[in-house]
Amino acid sequence: MMSVDLQDVSVQLNQKISSIKRFMQLKNMCSDPSLTKILQKIGLELSGIRDTLDIFQMQILQQQTELRSLQDLRKAVQKNSETAHHLLENIPAHLPKKAAQTNTADPKDARVQEGPANPEPEKNSARSKHFVREMEYLLMEEFNQVPGYMKGRMTYDQVNAVIKELNATVKAKYKILNQPMKSMSNTTRNQYHAFKEQETKETKGQYFFVEADIKDFTHLKVDKKFHVILNILRHCHRLREVRGSRLVRYVLI
Repeated sequence: MMSVDLQDVSVQLNQKISSIKRFMQLKNMCSDPSLTKILQKIGLELSGIRDTLDIFQMQILQQQTELRSLQDLRKAVQKNSETAHHLLENIPAHLPKKAAQTNTADPKDARVQEGPANPEPEKNSARSKHFVREMEYLLMEEFNQVPGYMKGRMTYDQVNAVIKELNATVKAKYKILNQPMKSMSNTTRNQYHAFKEQETKETKGQYFFVEADIKDFTHLKVDKKFHVILNILRHCHRLREVRGSRLVRYVLI
């Protein structure tokens, strides 16, 4: 153990002696005119190295700032991706068709505006004759503005599902009304005359349905919930009522 300790002490003493010799050599170089220029050149090189290190440090700081920005951007993109994925999995069954509003003008007005510039008035007139207007689906914003006491537990999707059935009812009804009499069966002819008897001056040129039409053309139940939805549609200006002869006509607006 003693020899090992003396050996360690010897190594340490030799290292210190080597360091002292190196310091003395460097000190002597300062007094040697032939080595002064070399020391100055080394000093300039060290100064250049420090400047380069400063540039590297600035670039590192800049890259750190850019890295933080990219990390924030990554978080924002990830959040938007999750939102888009959620929207994709929760697409409403019935999308609103606000843009189609311009196509719901009265067919007679359309023919008047076209005038003589229309090269085939007879064909367009035939198409207008079979035009059937549809009720626009509710927007979520409209549904949210309906008072709570009016919609109760009714959901947005339930209301638009009923609108889909009402549009099918109107389409089926007016398909019969636009059908040539010669091609009608006895049952269809009876329906045609029943539909004509429902019309009044207020419904002339309008599209409407009655509760009997709902029962004939859909599987909807004309119950309390159904009338709640009709109230919502009246509130949202999708239809209005025309009463007379003990019959309620629901006219599309």
